[in-house]
Amino acid sequence: MKSRLAESLGAHAATETYSALLRDTILQAGSVGDEVALYLALESEQDDLTPADLPPLGDRWRIIAQRGEGLGTRLSAVFSDLFAAGHGVVALVGSDSPQLPATYLRKALDLLGSPDISASRPDVALGPTLDGGYYLIATNADTWRQARADLTALLEDSPLGTPGAARYTRDELARLGLRLHELPLWFDVDTEEDLRLLAGFAAGTVPQGHGGPPSETEDAATAAPAARGGALDRLKEVYLHVTHECDTGCPQCYLRDVRSSGPVAGAGELDTAGWIDVIDQAAALGATGFVIIGGDPFLRSDLLTLIEHITGTHGAKARLFFNRPIDDDLASRLASAGNGSLVPLLSIDGNEETNDGLRGRGNFADARASIRALLGAGLRPIVNTVLLRPVLDGLNELAQTIADDGVRTLHLILPHQRGGLARGGDMVPSGNELLAAFVALEETAERVGLTVDNLSAWKGRLGAPRDLCNAGCSLLAVDPEGLVHACPITCGDAGFVAGDLREQSLEDIWRTSPSLNLLRAGHARDRETCRSCPVVDACGGECWVQAHYAASAADQRAGYLAPFPYCELVRPVLERLGAASPPWTPDPAAMTVDLIPFDCI
Repeated sequence: MKSRLAESLGAHAATETYSALLRDTILQAGSVGDEVALYLALESEQDDLTPADLPPLGDRWRIIAQRGEGLGTRLSAVFSDLFAAGHGVVALVGSDSPQLPATYLRKALDLLGSPDISASRPDVALGPTLDGGYYLIATNADTWRQARADLTALLEDSPLGTPGAARYTRDELARLGLRLHELPLWFDVDTEEDLRLLAGFAAGTVPQGHGGPPSETEDAATAAPAARGGALDRLKEVYLHVTHECDTGCPQCYLRDVRSSGPVAGAGELDTAGWIDVIDQAAALGATGFVIIGGDPFLRSDLLTLIEHITGTHGAKARLFFNRPIDDDLASRLASAGNGSLVPLLSIDGNEETNDGLRGRGNFADARASIRALLGAGLRPIVNTVLLRPVLDGLNELAQTIADDGVRTLHLILPHQRGGLARGGDMVPSGNELLAAFVALEETAERVGLTVDNLSAWKGRLGAPRDLCNAGCSLLAVDPEGLVHACPITCGDAGFVAGDLREQSLEDIWRTSPSLNLLRAGHARDRETCRSCPVVDACGGECWVQAHYAASAADQRAGYLAPFPYCELVRPVLERLGAASPPWTPDPAAMTVDLIPFDCI
């Protein structure tokens, strides 16, 4: 029985919910393929289930007994028993992940069962859950035969049932030198919040090809709002994460642990024709804005070609995130390629001392020279800065300096606790520290004539209430290998892959991806921390990516329903602006505010 659900729903309702989850898992697993042998591994006393609680299994299913004390030992025993029975690949799937896409299960079986024993075939497949556990772990007979003792020890020592289970498994597999293929994230049902996410998913469009009829668990959850994003008639903006490569090595970079798959910079990345095809597909879906980021986009020799294709061929807007020296000649070529529709966003993290400590000696002076060159070419650069703890003391000085240099807009980025900041500790400030720095910055910005676009975006939300962010609902991101994500900050994270452009069109991914449909099912009010908040409809729960990675870094339950880590900043600002006194009358002028720069990164 689901003990956490029983605490809130009662024992009977929790048992009914668990029974429905199990029936759903049996339906999904049964749709993987007729050639797959199916087993239901039961404990001697499977919680409070009785034979009547189990659905008719059919001729393909066999029931086997779990052996041993502790979940890890029992998982190891199931692997041993099924490999001893002659199976080439064994995938163990949890019974509480509703509507688990059959495509995920099929991918694990196909990869592990591939006759290709080169480096492209993984040793283990792992399907992580949003809360830090996993819904699937699989391996093949060759790997089990060679590493049985190590894998048994991994399973027995793993903190199963905790938010650190998937992280521990990844780390141990890397230590053992075993190759891991990570499947996209899914969710399991342990709490009432999870039931609300399930209700939202069931209320939305069931992903095409998910492998079965609508889940029987729909009856276990209460009614929920329809999926965010509506009919998906129009894709608004696409982030082109053109390379993971960068030669600066900033300690705070969220891509610090991510590199291209090839041995040299650029290997394995989409070529020029590939990126042009991405742009064309996105424009055909209605995208009128593109953002080029990395890594360092300037490491691609075709950068100007891509900008010209966006702004010239398609007449779309382009934004370019970067941090490298720009001379007068390059600034002029950027302006020419941009056709009047390019906005450069230059990263500077604090005053000169702080920035150069993070990005390298001389970087601040180079950035100021780049600003002068860009302005001289007729471009209007925006400066963006990550609000790290070391940055806060020099934030006002930075505002004064860039205003003196002719910059008119400053964009603030709240830290994403991924990569270099996954164990950021002293680098990540509290919400209260951020609030104090922001209030002081407001005064300085007004005095020097600098716009902080975060404040403009917050004001705009008073006339345009929101529910989480636009990622996956009106925007997408594509990484260097052609993998599609909802949010650019998740590029390089296998758990958030929504689709592969080498296998599907962008339109198919946009409309049918299980990952995107799950994201669209989440709502800010599903969170316990947001439901009673007076500014929730203006805040929208802020950034689910920051919430997910902050919770992961703290080994807490993560996912779309994790608590936003910077409430102490956002809530007071919105309360001061009047967001605590809805309902508002929609303001057409506010609805036209471009919220995307702040809403996304």
